Amino acid sequence: MKEIRMQSKDRAVSFRLIEESGEFIVFDMSLSGPARDRTIYSGTSFEAAWKAVEAIVGVTAIPDEFKPYATLK
Repeated sequence: MKEIRMQSKDRAVSFRLIEESGEFIVFDMSLSGPARDRTIYSGTSFEAAWKAVEAIVGVTAIPDEFKPYATLK
């Protein structure tokens, strides 16, 4: 699993990749409550996962370690 955490002013997000299954998971770390309620995206589309990240922390550059996945279709 690969994970990065990003933060802007008062919002934070965890972006995870489960390499074995090709699944991206986006957690809104700004919210309290159970993890299932903080899961913003879970699926195999990098584009949809990154849009979920940017919905939380704003427009953000894709980190180098995730760029190869951004170009996969």
